[in-house]
Amino acid sequence: MANDIPTALTVLATHLTAAGAALPDPILDVDRGLPTGGRNIRYYWGGEFDPPHMGGNSDLDGEMVGQRFIIAALWPLSDLSVEQVTAIDIEMQLLAGQIRTRILNDSQLGGNVTDLELSHASPDLVFIGNARHVALSWDLDLAYVEYPVNP
Repeated sequence: MANDIPTALTVLATHLTAAGAALPDPILDVDRGLPTGGRNIRYYWGGEFDPPHMGGNSDLDGEMVGQRFIIAALWPLSDLSVEQVTAIDIEMQLLAGQIRTRILNDSQLGGNVTDLELSHASPDLVFIGNARHVALSWDLDLAYVEYPVNP
């Protein structure tokens, strides 16, 4: 099976959109690209790595390189009130479950990758445009792309 990363990302976008829409207060701003601030979900390329579940990264014709994508959900944090932090905390837990369930139940992203690994969700405080946000992020490691190596 060839890995079709662009088509897999289209399937990923569908899963992220459905996960955001499933929240009691839906996150409907889902797109590819770096986080821009506000309440949204973004996904973007996160670099290369050794492919998941492979015993090495070379074969006779080329080098197999995994493709990492970062998924990030953001919530503006206007204050540190218990009410706001609690509401965001609840939404982060719900979104983490939605994303994990949807992606792991489609571990080939519509038959477009041979395998994937989804890291655990990790929260952090970030500043975007001088505004404080809570960011929840995952690494999504997709199966390899093979690059030919000429002897």
